[in-house]
Amino acid sequence: MTSPTTIEGADSGWTPLTDDIAAFLDDFDLRGRHVDTDDSQAGVFASTFLALDPHRALALTPEQLAAVLPARRRMFAEAGVTELVRVAAWQLRLDERHVLVRADWQAHRPGGQIVLATTFLLRREGGGYEIVVYLNHTDLARQLAANGSTA
Repeated sequence: MTSPTTIEGADSGWTPLTDDIAAFLDDFDLRGRHVDTDDSQAGVFASTFLALDPHRALALTPEQLAAVLPARRRMFAEAGVTELVRVAAWQLRLDERHVLVRADWQAHRPGGQIVLATTFLLRREGGGYEIVVYLNHTDLARQLAANGSTA
């Protein structure tokens, strides 16, 4: 596993996950597998967070995210995705409260696997972290619609 692209000759600062960040991502993954409740991501996202993808940037609340999760689950199911597994993750500590996390997930489906890349900006609040920026580097709808494509 290699770290995210670096500027030639510069120390990027990206490192393997520390225990606290690894635990946060493990919890995020676990909640994502238990999507039978609309509050599966409660406590993971800030009360308002920025959600970005290649086409838009939106300020959302966890309640607004919960409202779109059923459609997102259907999109994955209709694309034949049987499993979504985190395969790599790195972190870049910005200061005492903020950490950038880059993570890659593999979406398994008949005909191949798709790698989905995400970057989070986490902010330490109280005893843990919450997502304040959620960046999907991939156009999920387009990637999932590509029949048998691998990335």
